[in-house]
Amino acid sequence: IVDYSDGQILSALANVLRNDQVDEVRINAAETVFNMMRNTNDVDVVEALGDHRDLLPTLANSVRTDYSADVRAYCARSLEWLAADIHSPSLCHGTLLDALTSASFWTKTTCIGEALKTQSSLTQNRKAMVEHEGLLDALATLASLDGINDDDVKGCALTAIERLTKEESTRSIMASHAGIMTVLTKATFQKGGVGGMDRFGGQQGDDLDGDSEDDDRDIRSVNGEKFLAKSALKNLAEVL
Repeated sequence: IVDYSDGQILSALANVLRNDQVDEVRINAAETVFNMMRNTNDVDVVEALGDHRDLLPTLANSVRTDYSADVRAYCARSLEWLAADIHSPSLCHGTLLDALTSASFWTKTTCIGEALKTQSSLTQNRKAMVEHEGLLDALATLASLDGINDDDVKGCALTAIERLTKEESTRSIMASHAGIMTVLTKATFQKGGVGGMDRFGGQQGDDLDGDSEDDDRDIRSVNGEKFLAKSALKNLAEVL
């Protein structure tokens, strides 16, 4: 399906997402794209999806602008799924980062935040992410959210930022980014108990290094956010 007639089916799906006025039709198209992403482990298919000239930009646009919550959700989940499979130095990695940066305005689900966090978990992606236009702005915006339902998205962004500070070659870029430094400073000085016992029975913040799946357990707490911010600032200390 992906390769058929030089990507014409993907082009048709993208066209439906951009232009069809019937919600149900756009929802079906978005779900079809998501199922393509979810049901393949073939590297060539993943690359073909990422390389298509219209697909990722259309997904990002739908996440931002479609008035159907279902369309937005399916498109965001598609981008999250691709983010687990497309990495630097793939030729379509920049296109993926463009899409994630653009779609980061959608914060009703954690899909885009999780996608950025996943990307930052691999050392090979970090330099490209820091240097990608607008991506640090997007992370700073997500990390500064303060709504009652924003904790998960905020936690994803702070984790991604902390991981990106581990890339030595781009620390000066991060340290000179006003938005990044502002959110790290604010997170460091948030009110909250220090060294309290978490629900797992350990010290809050213990063993959080930004790379383990277990890190997620405390990110939503004030102390988890503090730890990530302090760790990031420590990584940046030599260039401050």
